[in-house]
Amino acid sequence: MSFVEWFLTFVYKIKTFPLIIQITIVLTLLFLIVTICTLITIYIIRRKYNREQRKLQENAPKIRELFEDVLFTDKNYSAEEIFNRFEEIVGEVNEETLDFGLDVLVEIKNDGEEESDKYDQIIDALGLIEHLEEKFGSRSNSKIIDAFQQAFVLELSKFDAQILQYAYSRNKKLRNEARNSYLALSANDPYRFFNEIEGTLTKWDEIELMQYLELQNERGNLEGLGKWINYSKNNSLVIFLVKMVGHFKQRGIDDILIEKLEDEDAQVRAVSIDTIGQLNLNQVEQTLIERYYTEPEICQVAIIRTIEKFNTGKALDFLKQAFEESNNTDTKKIIAEAILNYSYEGRMAFQNLKNTLNGFDLTILQHVETPLIKYK
Repeated sequence: MSFVEWFLTFVYKIKTFPLIIQITIVLTLLFLIVTICTLITIYIIRRKYNREQRKLQENAPKIRELFEDVLFTDKNYSAEEIFNRFEEIVGEVNEETLDFGLDVLVEIKNDGEEESDKYDQIIDALGLIEHLEEKFGSRSNSKIIDAFQQAFVLELSKFDAQILQYAYSRNKKLRNEARNSYLALSANDPYRFFNEIEGTLTKWDEIELMQYLELQNERGNLEGLGKWINYSKNNSLVIFLVKMVGHFKQRGIDDILIEKLEDEDAQVRAVSIDTIGQLNLNQVEQTLIERYYTEPEICQVAIIRTIEKFNTGKALDFLKQAFEESNNTDTKKIIAEAILNYSYEGRMAFQNLKNTLNGFDLTILQHVETPLIKYK
């Protein structure tokens, strides 16, 4: 029986069924046909996409070679030459190939092996500004966030207006990325969102913010962080900013750091003590010594490390007393390290302790002097 005969027989049989069954069978067949066609279409599109991606990956070294030739040699390329050579490599300049080329350019910039002032030549020749503008207007949050990061790496400050429109997005991740990127790229009040940071900063948030502050520092636009430390109600942000004061060695906010020694939050006090050590504000050494026995362990450790940094020679008796009175093994080890590193007098005091102590305390001292010796 041919297919035509079978089909006509099938149709005839359907006509003998009740109307509702006929409609159900027809709709089911249509659904199956549409589903099969959709699956075939998706398969073809996916296969084509994978083939294009494989081709781009294979051509990545050629794209990188072209970009590095433009960036790091004395050769003079016109915009047309850059575009034509890129087109020869990728076959067709479209959204996919431009995005891949942008990724390669960002990777070169991130590597930072050599400096170049020719990135704008490639950006202009390939129309990457227009390409990024399309990504900023995408409905895909992942594409928008990708555009934030690419604009940041390539230092494209002209996108601060596009970034600002997402700074109040309902999507928390998109909102945070936009505010962080605005800090890096805006030349107009880049710190405007510090007062609006909510909740606890994650380690990734801190890494991103530090990157952006580094960029502002390189540009010479890093503002004093004291006013946000002084007025922010978000302890997580205060802790981060106090760390950044130490990292960037910012001056002029000594009084604010000293005031933070009275903060209710022990972590804020501890990080303030650490930063005081980094900035070598040794005029507060006696204050730290007086506070030591009333502070929790996190602050006590910070005080010991800060006094070790000061290394004024005035706190050796305190360090010896703190070692003798401490009941915490890890804290004892930190104090012993401070004594050993506390100038010549500290080394002498360390040897005297070794000669007079025994048991577990002696083991701690031996471990500090020779870390291969276990103390636990």
